[in-house]
Order: sequence, then C-alpha cells, then structure tokens
Amino acid sequence: MSHHEVIILGAGPAGLGVAASLEGWHPYDNNGKNLLNINTKHLSDNGVRPIAHFRELHHPEDNTPYGSNKFNFKKNRRADWIILSDDAAGGLWNNVPANQLTLGPANWMELSHYPMKQYNCDNKNDINLKEIINKKNLLNYYKKFSTKLKLNDHIYNNHKIISIQKKQNGDFTIYSKFKNIKREFSCRYLVFALGPKSIKRQLGVPGENLDYINNSYTKPQDFPGKNITIIGGGRSSDWAAQELFDNKKNITYIMRQKKENHLRLIRESQFLNYYKRWHEIISNKERNMTILYESKVIRFLKNNQITYENNYKTQTIKSDHVIIEIGGLPNYNLLKNLNLEFHEKYDNYRFQLLQMKVHQHSFESINVENLYACGYLAQGTGLSVIGFHAGSFLISGDILKKLNLLP
Repeated sequence: MSHHEVIILGAGPAGLGVAASLEGWHPYDNNGKNLLNINTKHLSDNGVRPIAHFRELHHPEDNTPYGSNKFNFKKNRRADWIILSDDAAGGLWNNVPANQLTLGPANWMELSHYPMKQYNCDNKNDINLKEIINKKNLLNYYKKFSTKLKLNDHIYNNHKIISIQKKQNGDFTIYSKFKNIKREFSCRYLVFALGPKSIKRQLGVPGENLDYINNSYTKPQDFPGKNITIIGGGRSSDWAAQELFDNKKNITYIMRQKKENHLRLIRESQFLNYYKRWHEIISNKERNMTILYESKVIRFLKNNQITYENNYKTQTIKSDHVIIEIGGLPNYNLLKNLNLEFHEKYDNYRFQLLQMKVHQHSFESINVENLYACGYLAQGTGLSVIGFHAGSFLISGDILKKLNLLP
C-alpha cells in the first residue's frame, strides 16, 4: 500500500487548483501576507462567504473579470500529495467533442496560480481572454499549468477508482485499477474532485449496448452515415446536433423536455455562435432537423431501429447512428458507506447534480472529517471554473493548517 498525506481524486481544473497550492504555490497579498492563513471560519461567521472573498481576489474588478490578478504566488514547502485520475491533466476536458467551446470567456477558465495572460506570453499564444475558448486551447493550458508548476510527477493517470473506505484510525483507503492491476492507496485527507460527469447517465432501455449506439459525441468524421438520431436536450447534445446538421446529416433529435424550455435555452445563449446557428435552424424550419420534444426512447433494435414515444403514440424510425448525450453523474457510489448529506443544485433550466454538504469555510464534509468536496461537487459553488476555483484555496488552506505547513 502506498500512503500519502493527501490524495486528490480527479485531474480536472478543480483537482489541479488544490494540487498547485499543496505543491507549495501559495497566494500572497501586496503586503506579503500568505492568504492561506486567513481565518475563513471568522469570515463565514461574520457574513462573508469565503469562496466569494477569494474569487474577488482572483477577479478583482466587479462585473469585469478581465482585470489584474491580486494574487502574488510564492513557492513554499510542499505537502505529500498525489492525484489519482482516469484522465491526464485537464480531467474530463480530455473527452469532450473536438471543437467544443466553453460557456464563458478564457479568463473565466483559468487557474489563478498561472494566469492565462502569462500562459499566452510564455507560449507565444494569442488567446483572447475576453472570448470563448475551444477545447484544444483550454486543454493545452491545463497541461502547461501542470508542467509549469511541476505537478506531473504526482499525477497518477489511468487509475480507475474502484472503492473508498474509511478505516478506524481515520485514514482513507482508496482502491484503484491501473492496467487491470488492482492498486491500494491510503491517506489522511481525501479531496473528492472526480467531476460532475465521472459516470455516464444511462437511458436504461433494452438494446442500449448495440454497436450503432454511441454514448458520447466527438466529431462529425466519426459518424459516416447519413441519418443520425441524437438523444439529449442539453448543451452537449445541442452542440452535436448542430455540428452534424451543418455537415449535411439528417438529424432526428429526441428530448424529454418541453419545447419552450429548449427555446429559452437557445434564446438566452445567443452569446455563443452555435446557439446563434440554432436560432437560424429553428427559424428556418429546416427539413433535415426533426426535433421531437416531450419524447422518450423505449427500445433499440438490432436492425438499427429506434422505438420511441411521442404524444402518447409509439413510433419507430431507422438510423445509421445513435448518439446519447444525456450528461453524467458524480460517482458518489464510491462514498456510499460514509453516510453523506447532499444538496440539490439547479441552474436556470433544470436540476443539475447533487452537491456534497460542506462547511462553507473549508469545503470539508459536514458528515465525514478530512473529506473535502472539490469543484462543482461542493455545496455553495457555481457550475463553472470561475464559480468553483476559489474554493481550492479553502480546501488547501484547511489541510495545510492541519499539517502545520503554513509559514
């Protein structure tokens, strides 16, 4: 068994932010004060949300998130930490569609230890911080972040987490599978940062595993057939449907939600080019885009047939490919023995995920000592990097205080 003081599960932007501070890169203010020494419990008790406090330091100009970073980072002694992850640095961003765009500008996706502006300068890039950034550029940034801050030697990727247990002495035991070999790790502090889509949602209908069915969308070239059925209703499936439609495919788009909800998403997302395109598709009533609202798939058949229900009628269509883009779930099954409490998180359109109930000054679970929820998974965070990155300082600061590693 390999023991470490801290184990972070997940190498996405949430896990990387915590890792950078544990590696010793601490934020200082202009007076030389180590900001990880802030008494975040005192802030919380006096009506100041600690995550909002750190977010303001990262993005100091109100309503203008492109201002200068108030943090000055200095290297200190590192803690004994590792990351265990299925993916390399960047986490689930390694698996999104090839041309996927973010929902916010590049500056909102950065991790403050290595500002995007500095990344541009170091690598002779010209990424516009005020504009949407694509997957390729964002993933390159997260990988450079990991290299720049010397995190790579402590990231163990290709590790699929199997189970987590808490022992009587308070340590956590984590079991993983690496190249079909079972591995065992232990730690005193566990940071759960696997992300909101660490397991794919399933429709739970017969035939879901047939070979013409795909559980994610990548790029148009992977789908040579002419007729494609997409099942979803969120941003990822909208992206797939629009991109494939513009590549001359005949699209049948099946979704459970009501038409007015989808139209509202399109209307309120006109700052994104692909939703501008969606507005054109809807307005022009394009023949090759059939949208079936308030519908559900009943079964898939071996001859590429899909049976679905729409307006209380059962119908069957034939399709060369089926793409199921219905999102994912945090893999809380790994924590099922710990009796955790959760909070339901909604965005403006629908339920999104369960967030772990945590102390707002540290993001430590209210139920289990030394277990921390990171990123989207912590109650009180927003569903974006700018919405959760500041929480990484609450987690790392609390752990470093317990380890007596803060100068």
